[in-house]
Amino acid sequence: MATTSAKPELDRRNAARARALDTPAARLILANPLPFAVMRVSRGSSDGRYRIDYISESCQAVWGLSRAQIGDNLRQLWTRIHPDDVSHLNDRLRAAERGNHEWTATFRIRGSVNGREKWAVARGLPRPDLPGDAWNITVTDITAQIQAYADLQASEARFRALAENIPGAVFRYRLRVDGTHQIFDMTPGSIAIWELPAEEIQNDPTPIWQMIHPEDVPPMLESIDESARTLQPWHYMWRLTTPSGQFKWLEGRGLPRREENGDTVWHSVIIDVTTQRKKDEEIRRLAERDELTGLANRSLLRRRLDEALRQRLADGGRGALILLDLDHFKDINDTLGHDAGDIFLRATAERLTESLCHQDIVARIGGDEFVAVLPQVADEEAILATVGRIAARLGDEVHMEGHALSSSVSMGIVLFPRDGQTPNTLLKHADIALFEAKAAGRQTHVFFSPALRETRERRHRLAEALRTAIAADALSIAFQPIVAAGSSNHRGFEALARWTLDGQPISPAEFIPLAEETGLGVPLGKVLMARALRLAVRLAATGIDPGTISVNVSAAQLREPDFAATVAAMLAEHGLPPERLEIEVTETVIFGRSAERIALTLRELRKLGIRIALDDFGTGYASLAHLKRIQVDRLKIDQSFMRDVETDAEDAVIVRAVIGLAKALGMDVVAEGIETHEQLAFLRRHGCDLAQGYLFGRPTTSETDLVSYLNAAEHE
Repeated sequence: MATTSAKPELDRRNAARARALDTPAARLILANPLPFAVMRVSRGSSDGRYRIDYISESCQAVWGLSRAQIGDNLRQLWTRIHPDDVSHLNDRLRAAERGNHEWTATFRIRGSVNGREKWAVARGLPRPDLPGDAWNITVTDITAQIQAYADLQASEARFRALAENIPGAVFRYRLRVDGTHQIFDMTPGSIAIWELPAEEIQNDPTPIWQMIHPEDVPPMLESIDESARTLQPWHYMWRLTTPSGQFKWLEGRGLPRREENGDTVWHSVIIDVTTQRKKDEEIRRLAERDELTGLANRSLLRRRLDEALRQRLADGGRGALILLDLDHFKDINDTLGHDAGDIFLRATAERLTESLCHQDIVARIGGDEFVAVLPQVADEEAILATVGRIAARLGDEVHMEGHALSSSVSMGIVLFPRDGQTPNTLLKHADIALFEAKAAGRQTHVFFSPALRETRERRHRLAEALRTAIAADALSIAFQPIVAAGSSNHRGFEALARWTLDGQPISPAEFIPLAEETGLGVPLGKVLMARALRLAVRLAATGIDPGTISVNVSAAQLREPDFAATVAAMLAEHGLPPERLEIEVTETVIFGRSAERIALTLRELRKLGIRIALDDFGTGYASLAHLKRIQVDRLKIDQSFMRDVETDAEDAVIVRAVIGLAKALGMDVVAEGIETHEQLAFLRRHGCDLAQGYLFGRPTTSETDLVSYLNAAEHE
């Protein structure tokens, strides 16, 4: 043990330190920082191997290879590692990869300048915010440090001179054969680390062990024993609280050697890494938290969800995941701007958190998509109670700049582990349930079931097939007659989309909404319009007038700024007069989102001479003010009102009212779904203009049948 009891001895040691610091080797070590190289690696999607995404130019100084020589080949670096160190490094990397936690390892690099080996220490930090199991890795050349420690064995004076100028506390640590510990040759850096002088620590190391966080003591002792057993470099990081109450993170490293009596002695250094840890934690926080709301992001959600899932698999319990989407949030951004949208999202995050328990997990994973994870739930009733609280709280108004904003919420719910045993599967199934909730009209919730997955998979298959069919112009058009109600004389056709896949007809009620959902509405509408116009021209070429051709168009088509011009060009291309074309739209299309844009497009179409018909009238929410603003030419009474018009007094009143309204506004009226002579007689009694239904003809794609129908109609 060191002693300071004699002043002559102290003077002698100070002189020795001064001489040691004046040597060229000491000046070189103290004047130059340790060289290090930084790189990022990630796993390739094709072969599952790690590749180098980036490596700093300082790789030459550490690895002895240039960036050009290394490229993205991690094996180039791996072959430089000493064979005796490969197994140890592999163990560290595999353990870190399994636990997705930071790692550190010390090893030798071969093939350096003059064939000499280098000692290096590497530290890896996972990057969960990046794809491909990415890692940030720093490799530091500690050869000079190791050499300095080696020199200590030959020169006590040089050791002390160098050690006292290295940041932190430098010392020797002995583990005796009998299991007792000893610290000796401690530098004055101990005061900055432990707030205790070196002499006090060397006399009795118990106080510094008592400062260590209780959870860190057992693994720290285990790391020392492991290093003593294998003679591999020792490294450990731990927490402690100093006598003044300061919380610190310390990092220790040591090179072991076995003495003749069996004791193990480490040349060790301990530094305060509290500031570095705080920065690391801040980086980790930024990588795991949503910047706008402070909630967990997708990366942290997956990790926390995986933990909850493992617990439920172990104990046989169950949890729930709720995927939430704010209904029509885009309207807030569009009308008030993104700043207002951000304020609304932050308020949503706060209210969602308030609606849940402290152990629940709340995350934002997209623009207006949030996730709530209930790690443990008793039953479905408890989940519904939480769903009710969320819906009620998020439905409250948010007041900002004179506006009272609110939004309903749609929710998809999965139970785990019943509905999936991985985070990816649970999120996928929750998305399927959320889709169904939105398709059901929003402002509701849906629990996942295997049937929903089958429906979603069918939709996906149909969407891909529909995309191919549109590109190949493989869809068909069926024409159904429209006649004068009073005389049954032919007046025109409604064009109806038809699609056959693998010999099976697909209902328009399935594939047309699917086209809208998948962004195929515009190309599908263009193909069907062209088909209808070509068929109308071919029928007219027989010498018989096919009448007005009525074509349904979607909201997506009407939102296109150049839709009217596109229709005009198609009419000119096929040689069909504009007055022979009628555009059919539903109430929900005209009076839904983008209503002003759609109204402008309809006015542009009417200026061209194209007629506008309002389909399925009475099933939506049109008003007289809407009809006046849009100025449609024809109302179509939905077949649901005609089915029981002779026996249902309410249906009869509605039909008579629509006919009267249309007459008062100067519009034609078409009644759909006419199948009986009694229904036709009712229409005639009340002055309906036009009729359409199986009584007059079914939709057909056969041009021969259409020509036969027109010939027969002309001679009646």
